[in-house]
This record gives sequence, structure tokens and C-alpha cells, in this order.
Amino acid sequence: MPDTNPSSSEKLRVLLQWFVENKIAYNEEAIKIVEQQDTASKGTAVLSHGFGVVSLRKLESDEQLVVIPKSAVISAATSALANIFIDSDIGGNLALCITVMYEKSLGHESPWYGYLQSLPECADIPLLWDAQSRSWLKGTDVGEWIDRDEASLLEDFGVLQDLVAEYPAVFGGSNFKWDCFESFVKIASLVSSRAFSVDVHRDNSMVPFADIFNHRTAKENVHIVCEEMVCPVCGEAFGCEHMDALEEMDSHEGASEGEDESEDNSESEDDSGSEEDSEYDEDDDSSDSESEDELGEELPLLVDLMGNSVASELQQDEDVEMESVGDKNSEHSGESDSDDDQDDELVDTLEMVVFRPCKANTEVFNTYGEHGSAYLLHRYGFCDTKNPFDSVSLSTENVMQAFALSVSEQRAIDVAAVIRRFEDLFESRHRACGQDEDEEEEEGEEEEENEHDHDHDHDHDHDHDHDHDHDEGNNEDEEQDNQADDDENAPRFSIDAPGHPDLNLAALLVLGLADEEVFEKASHSEQIFRHYFPVIRRFWAMFQDELDNDTPVPAAFRKANQEGAVRKASVGTVSNVVYRLAEARLQLLADDSVLGEKPAADSDPLMASRWESAKLLRSNERKTLSQCIKTYKKIATKLS
Repeated sequence: MPDTNPSSSEKLRVLLQWFVENKIAYNEEAIKIVEQQDTASKGTAVLSHGFGVVSLRKLESDEQLVVIPKSAVISAATSALANIFIDSDIGGNLALCITVMYEKSLGHESPWYGYLQSLPECADIPLLWDAQSRSWLKGTDVGEWIDRDEASLLEDFGVLQDLVAEYPAVFGGSNFKWDCFESFVKIASLVSSRAFSVDVHRDNSMVPFADIFNHRTAKENVHIVCEEMVCPVCGEAFGCEHMDALEEMDSHEGASEGEDESEDNSESEDDSGSEEDSEYDEDDDSSDSESEDELGEELPLLVDLMGNSVASELQQDEDVEMESVGDKNSEHSGESDSDDDQDDELVDTLEMVVFRPCKANTEVFNTYGEHGSAYLLHRYGFCDTKNPFDSVSLSTENVMQAFALSVSEQRAIDVAAVIRRFEDLFESRHRACGQDEDEEEEEGEEEEENEHDHDHDHDHDHDHDHDHDHDEGNNEDEEQDNQADDDENAPRFSIDAPGHPDLNLAALLVLGLADEEVFEKASHSEQIFRHYFPVIRRFWAMFQDELDNDTPVPAAFRKANQEGAVRKASVGTVSNVVYRLAEARLQLLADDSVLGEKPAADSDPLMASRWESAKLLRSNERKTLSQCIKTYKKIATKLS
């Protein structure tokens, strides 16, 4: 009878054998999988039990380290439950959680047993902490997120129970506790902390070997690379029947639309002088162009419309194409002699490739994404001492209250309406990521031109990624669901490290604190708002960068304001509101007595580790807010 509690060494032996059986290959001369006991990388405040990867020699850029067949990943789309998920309209991470639970219920009979037996029971994320441990997070972002997580998981668990009841023959053949919420949450924690986005067919998946590499913020050594754009139905990329059918359908629809358009144009020529069309065109032309002409110098808090074009220059020279992974495959194996062979291999595998050189005899790190300390603790169970992506959330209620106090209650209502109307412009992105919306748009266009080799980080946008149907016929529940969706999709405002308002917040404050005439003209014209909101964002990005480079405030303003985007008085007014928002947020973290005394590490290492993580998170959030207060008080004084 197998050991019910095998040692880490035995788990690793079984895992390595499973790698061989499933054709997961790695360069054994370059790296080695090691056991980790009570160790932690620099800047991490938690224990690191499990496995890690170390270098046996110096690792060079673009060097291929691991090749993982996609057939080895655990994906809901390719699992034995795939048809059930389709019939039940269940997707996202909920489907992946159920898939992992199903495979674990099979025990040794699961094709992934060798991999699953190597995983910990759960990830020690705050959602699984006891009441005492959670109390240490009071006032932090994570403390606010836990309640939301529990509500979401309870909803998902209800969907799982309905599924088990509907398919007893599928889920009733083992002693697995499908009705245990704690077991479900533990599996959810593993998926949350280990899933990777693989491709458009498999979506978020558990990727053996890739999840052994631990995280390091902004200093990772490897990236996972694969072909993402495959057929969403079958996962094939080249010449599958589904893609052929879609292309044929598109060609027929295109031809049909062309004929219809030709007929419409012919008819429209006869009616071109209609009074209705004439009035529409006249109104359309006058509304936006007249608004722009009227604004001119009457828009001092927004932009100078009399200057040159403010369209940002796309930074094409900064885009660096990744070397073809197929070429690396050919160089590594010597077995792929044609482009077709390379393409096939690229479609069917994921690869771990060196992104940043690594010295010999050191741990090799991946990245779980560009996330702040709160997110890392929330999703993975650890946080960093120095993290350029740190961010502290501001409640939308407090931001709207700032408009109400600074201008009027009606202005706060009007600003909220503007946010809803132009929601697509408020996509959150930490300023430390170093990429603006124009660069993202350019990259999106390049990806559409068959640039389909992608780096894949751990999944990081799945707080509520649990697609499924709700009960029909209950209007009240549907209204609540719709309201929850609206709240979830609402823009998030924050103070970002080292201590600046996020660019959306800064730009919105410029608009929302403007005088009534300027606000009305700018907010009621879609063309004007869409044109100038990015201009103001760009000013703040440049201004903040100059401040971070220790440029004096007046000089930083001049350098950032080459386009005449804002006036000094406007920046001073915005800065005054920003530091007050930061002061109010800091008050929530003022009481460190919630931490109490640190638990003894020798008698309770897990509680001691949680305490250290909570203390570090509180410290990081306070530093970000305190720096913001210091910086923006100074700006308010200099530019008022």
C-alpha cells in the first residue's frame, strides 16, 4: 500500500519519472530541480516549501531550458469533462478548478497523478488564513478583497454542487468530498497561484514544470513562450477544418455584404438630398468642430488647442521582436529540418526560455506578472520588500467625495457619468510598466499581423473569472448580478509606487476640477474627450517621471508640458486633492496595534510567516502613501 504521506524526495522522484513518460524535457546540464525547506528568496517574507529551479552553469539570453508538450497541461477544454462544461456553460477558472478536483478524485488512475501528487495541499493565501491572521490585514487592500473572494467562491461552489447533482455517474464514483467547501477553496488556491494562460483554446491551464519556477519581481530569468493563436475549437493552428470553415463563411459573408452595400449605395444616391440626412450631417459637423473652435484658450485647465497636433508618435523603434521559438527548437534538437516541422512543434509545445542571464548556482526565477505586494500576497501568498509595481487602492466613493467637496455634489454626479460613458479609456495599468496606450494599440495591431509568439505569465485577471449561467426568471437576482458586474467593471483608482496618483485619476481630476464651462464643453463632446484625455494622461506620465528623476517641480512641469496640456494652477489644485486622498487612505493603516506580538517562529512557523507578510504589506502601503503626501504637498505649494 503506497505511503499516504510521502517525503518531498519521493514526490520529486515520482514527478521526474512522470516528466519522462509525458515527454517533458529540460536541459539537465543547465538546470536542476531542488527541494526547498524553510528558504526564501531575498525580499520575500514567507516560507518556501516545495521545489525550485537552480542553475548549474551560467545561463545565456534566449537559451531554451524546458520544452513542455501541450498534451501534458491540465486544461478544462481538453479534459474528460469538456462536453459537460460546454453543455452547462461553465468556463474560466471555475472549469479549471473542477477539472483539477476531478483528476485528483481519480487518484492513481489519473493521467496527471505524477504531477498532482507533487503539489502542496493548497497555497497559503490570505483567503485560507484564520481570523487572527486576517485581522493583521485590517486597513490593507488585501483585507478588503477577502470578503469579495469568499462571496465569489461560494457562488462558484453552488454551481459545482448543481453539476455534481446533475451528473452523479461522473462525480459519484469515488470517495472524493465534492460537497466540502474547504476542499474546493484549497483547489481554487492552487489554480489561483499556479495557472498559466496557454492559448485561446486551452485558456488558463495547469502547466507542469513551469510552475516550479518561483517568482521575482522585475528581475525574472525566464519566460514561458508558446503559440497562442490557435483554433479556439480544437487547438490546431494550421489548416484545421474549423478554421477552413470559418474562413469560407467569412468570404461568403463578405461577398454578401459587398452586394448589399452596393445596392444601398445605389439607393442612397437617389436620396442624398433628403432633409433628414442633411440635418444629421449638419448637426454632426457643427457639434464637434464648433466645440473645438469655441474651446481654444477658454480651456486653460485642459489643453491648448492652438498648437501642433497632439497625436502621440508611435515608438516603433522600441518594439523588439522575439526570436522565432521555432528556430530555437531546431537549434536545440537538430530534428526539425523544415518550417512546417518547426511550426508544428511550436503549436504543440510551451517552452521556458532565458530572458535575463543567470549566474551559476543560483535560483532561476520566472515572473507571475507585474503586480504589487498586495496582489502577490492575495494571489500567491507572499510579497516583496521593494516592488516598483506597488499600488494602494482608493475607493471610488472617496474620489467622488473629493469632487463634491472641491466643486459640488452635482459635479461628482457628472464625473461619475463621464466615467461610465468613457469606461474604455480607464483601463488600469501601473505606471512602472512603462507602456502607454499608444504603444499597446500598436502592439495589438502587430499581433493581428501574425505576431503570435507570446510570453505567458501566471494568470492574473481572474478574481471573478468563473463563467456560468445564473438561474433565470428571478429579476431581482439578475439586477443584483448586473450591479455586481458594473461594480466589478468600474475603474479602479490608486496611488502607485513610489508615490503618485494613477494616470487615470490624475487626468480625471484635471477635468473634474475645471470650471463649469470648460467641464461642460469637454465632457459632452465624445470627440474632444477622447482626443484630450490621453493628452493629459501623457503629461502626467512625463511629469511623474521627471519628479522621480529628482527634477525640481517647476522644471519638471515645463519639460512635461511641451504641448501646453495644462496650467500650473490646475496641477497645483490637483496635487492638493491628491495628497488629501492619500492622507485619508493612510488613516486606515494607522493602527499597527492590530499586529500584536510576532508569533514564535520555532513553535508556529506558519503563523510567524503570515505575521511577517502582513507587517511587510502594511509597511509597503504606508511608504507609498507617505511618499505621495510628501511629494504632492510640495507640488501644491510650488504650483498653486
